Amino acid sequence: MASASSFALPRFGRGPLVYSLTIALINMLIADQPYAAHLVLGSGFALDQEYWQPLSALFLYPEGRIDGLIGTFLIQWIIGTSVADRLGLRRYFALLLGAGLCGTLTLALLGLALPSALATTVGGSLPGDLAAVVAFGVLFDRRQLRLFGALPLTARSLSLIIAGLALLAPPLRGASWSIVVVHAAAMTSAFLAIARPWRRGPRSGKVGKGRPPKKRKANHLRLVN
Repeated sequence: MASASSFALPRFGRGPLVYSLTIALINMLIADQPYAAHLVLGSGFALDQEYWQPLSALFLYPEGRIDGLIGTFLIQWIIGTSVADRLGLRRYFALLLGAGLCGTLTLALLGLALPSALATTVGGSLPGDLAAVVAFGVLFDRRQLRLFGALPLTARSLSLIIAGLALLAPPLRGASWSIVVVHAAAMTSAFLAIARPWRRGPRSGKVGKGRPPKKRKANHLRLVN
């Protein structure tokens, strides 16, 4: 007979849980209000100088469409908790907001030159969620996961699958290409912030004062099940 612990659900970290509940509460209170249309990212950014939209759009779904909250809860629960534990809450929230803002701001600035980019309103917490997904793939890399207790997958593979869906799903369901721009910019900025690929280059080989180079310590521990 299987023990009860075999069916234990993963822990929902306090920080990601508070973040998810905050997003849900904001949408329940504001999404159906008349002024909500001025808080999501749209043509008002360029036409009416509503320059707060790239930031406020990260917390509000357009036209009361809050179905994306389910995805936020799942990503923050399954993926965000591990990333927040590794980075700490300050860095984690900075990642969500910073990468998400890079995504919406990229589209907003593009809209100044190409008005059609802002023809469709954009909003919701998915850009920040995707930043957590990218960070999960970088930080945990080849860590073995088991989805639903059966499907073996690495953290990197899971991140690539979710990232691919975020880029391919909008055009496949007929959504505006502007959503893809936001997702791509948010994930790219998250990858650069966490992976910092410019720090991986070879050293120049110079050693000051004739001292032998010190042996570098490992930057992180590789997780092995």
